[in-house]
Amino acid sequence: MRAVTAIVRAILLCSTLLLLCKSASAFCNVPQIRLDDEFFVSDIVFTGTIVADRKIGLTREGFFEARVFTWRVDTVLRGAITSGQQVKTFTGNDSARFPLESGAAGSLAGRSFLVFAFRDEQHAGSFAIDNCGNSVPLRAAKSKISEIKALPLHHGGLLYGSMMDGDAGVRITAKGSVGSFSTATKDDGSFQINVPPGHYSVIAERPGKVFSKTDIAYKDPNDVVVPDGGSAGLSFREKGR
Repeated sequence: MRAVTAIVRAILLCSTLLLLCKSASAFCNVPQIRLDDEFFVSDIVFTGTIVADRKIGLTREGFFEARVFTWRVDTVLRGAITSGQQVKTFTGNDSARFPLESGAAGSLAGRSFLVFAFRDEQHAGSFAIDNCGNSVPLRAAKSKISEIKALPLHHGGLLYGSMMDGDAGVRITAKGSVGSFSTATKDDGSFQINVPPGHYSVIAERPGKVFSKTDIAYKDPNDVVVPDGGSAGLSFREKGR
């Protein structure tokens, strides 16, 4: 019986280590989302303090399946929430989770963060946080909060992105109801196009090559919405690569 228990504990420990290793190299969409992009696609943006930290499926070995944080909203920056309201975020214990703070295995109750969150369709009443986004501990959020407050002063929009394989000199063209705009990718395959706010379809072109959207982009280039004062990120790759 002791041998069986030891084996079970070893399996749980290995599983935990694998998850920790996986989370350390969590895969992110390309390009990395800009703050003025994530702000407009988030359902709520706020500064808040964790008032409850609940681990689901917690074992004696410390492994857990998921974590639910209850937040007290301190300052509302976007969304239909109010100061003092409580909201919940759900995060699975996997590589896609928002880590909050590296190595924070204990309770995080009492800690404050700048949070960009979207409705969690799999867990009604909860929100989720992009682990590759702009959410950070409040102590590191001063510049981000200043940028958010300055967004109403910005006008126009920005399309930005990259070629997955770093292709330079690719013509990127955005077509919308207000006109057509284009640029060429830089030496590292990145691009930026200043455009008026609106809906666009965006294509990548170079003679003899065919490019398509990637599966790890935040936006669909066939229907991109660029908000006033905001941006939208895209990525392309040559077909067959």
